[in-house]
Amino acid sequence: MFDTKNSLDIEFEKIVSATKWAVLTAIQKYLNHQFIDSIDDVAQEVYLRMYKYIIKNGLDKVRIDSLGNWAYTISKNESLRFNTKKNLQNFHEVELIEKNSQQASNQFETNLIDRIEYEQLLESLPKQFKDVILLKMEGLSGKEISEELNIANGTVKSRLSRARNILNEKFKI
Repeated sequence: MFDTKNSLDIEFEKIVSATKWAVLTAIQKYLNHQFIDSIDDVAQEVYLRMYKYIIKNGLDKVRIDSLGNWAYTISKNESLRFNTKKNLQNFHEVELIEKNSQQASNQFETNLIDRIEYEQLLESLPKQFKDVILLKMEGLSGKEISEELNIANGTVKSRLSRARNILNEKFKI
């Protein structure tokens, strides 16, 4: 058995050949230049719409004398549809980027304000508590803090606990 094309496929190839100029002219005219890399996609959609119409209505419903006009109109409409679709996608992408940027900016401002308030609270602590908590924030262990400040390990734990309680109460962590 050998592969043969049916008559509709052969006729459609003729339609494509006869309408190529009209399709490309309409796409060039109506497709936004920013989407110029999508010419093939739009042309493919045009011919797909034409093919579906022919399958649904039959080849005899296609007027051969107005084939170029029909292809041009479909190409124009498909180009405009594509523009709308892409512009809407771009709009939503820009909205999302702006939203994320605004959220990041708000978070940064909140973190900055929180950090400034926290540093002010640290400065307001009595020296004995502030020294212990600052060393703890630097990553020193309780034993290292006791050695650094020359105080008992239990005193370090007690001062850390009191400092945290003061900060939690004032900062509402």
